[in-house]
Amino acid sequence: MNTATIHKNNTSWWPKFIIATFILFAFFIGYMVRQAMQTDVDLVSQDYYKKEIAYQQHINQVKETNALSAPLTFVLAPAAGQLSLDFPETFAHQKVTGTIHFFRPSSAKLDFELPVQLNADRQQHIATSQLKKGLWRVQINWQAGDKAYYFQKEITLE
Repeated sequence: MNTATIHKNNTSWWPKFIIATFILFAFFIGYMVRQAMQTDVDLVSQDYYKKEIAYQQHINQVKETNALSAPLTFVLAPAAGQLSLDFPETFAHQKVTGTIHFFRPSSAKLDFELPVQLNADRQQHIATSQLKKGLWRVQINWQAGDKAYYFQKEITLE
């Protein structure tokens, strides 16, 4: 009796699976590196090293702001389409100078600055119609007399 031996293919699929996994992983890493290289990263500030050195001055400005008898009032009125800054009575008979920096974390191209220009009631009104919807960080640096002050607030325009 002649029995034919059936020859089974003993090759396993595991080596092919492992090789395919490594190849897919390499393509995934290559894709992630390519995506990371094409993503724009807007730094908080272009001259952040210089600002880091002057950080103690910034701390002093914040302390002066916190020591005010009344805080700077910051009111966003979407219905009126304006942002109102009301400086405390402390600055009633002082010349106030400074800048209001509108910082957009998502795009440095939208950042801009305005000078502090108070009316007779120590207020400044800023139209929000020129601002795009989304998150804004408003940074106010001002000087009155021989003291410097700093105030920051985040607003979301909808």
